[in-house]
Amino acid sequence: MWLPGHLALSFLLCLPLLVMVKRERLLALYFMAFFALLPDFLHLGELRVFTHSLAGLTFMLLLSLGILAALFRPRPVMYVIGAVAAFGHLLGDLYIGSVHPFWPWDDTWYHLHLFNSPFDISAEVALSSIALLLVIALFGPLRLHGSRRQLDQRESRNLYLLGALVAVMALLQGGYYALILYLGGGDVMRYVLLLFFAIPLLYTMSLLLPMTFPLRERRAASGPSSSGLRKL
Repeated sequence: MWLPGHLALSFLLCLPLLVMVKRERLLALYFMAFFALLPDFLHLGELRVFTHSLAGLTFMLLLSLGILAALFRPRPVMYVIGAVAAFGHLLGDLYIGSVHPFWPWDDTWYHLHLFNSPFDISAEVALSSIALLLVIALFGPLRLHGSRRQLDQRESRNLYLLGALVAVMALLQGGYYALILYLGGGDVMRYVLLLFFAIPLLYTMSLLLPMTFPLRERRAASGPSSSGLRKL
């Protein structure tokens, strides 16, 4: 699967958990997005066999969650969302693409449908459309965007890190997909899928650029009160 399909499938798998999260829902969505793409961060030659296996992905998952735990101490539900999203990646590539689930004990690869085939593109467009409609109907992109002001400083830094990594992956993979379209062309559905690369990239960039503003505003707002308390 391409990036849009992985994001959409992991979103649908994590949806019951995302509904449960309230104040930190935006952060939870980026936990879902980052871990939905986690195996593809090392999608390089023979490394793909490692990252698209149960053993390799478990190692990457535990290492990533350990780093995030040490840096930001997220709520326990975030770890669950990350795990579901990460293994959702393998499920997606089993359905469309290929995985080596039992490596290093068995190097056999498994798949049900071919990657980048007409079926793949149509399936990813359908999944992405469903996920986008659910985000709009249940969460509201503008409400989510505004909810970043409810995050504390530690959560904001966590969101910034995960958002930056998701944006880099969307830019790189989206650029590669656009290059394939430019060189080889394609039907309408292939161009529609390009839109689902652009949406998460642009939305994430809109979050990252003013990320520090709410923190400055909070510090500016708390400054006079704090000095007043010190005088008292």
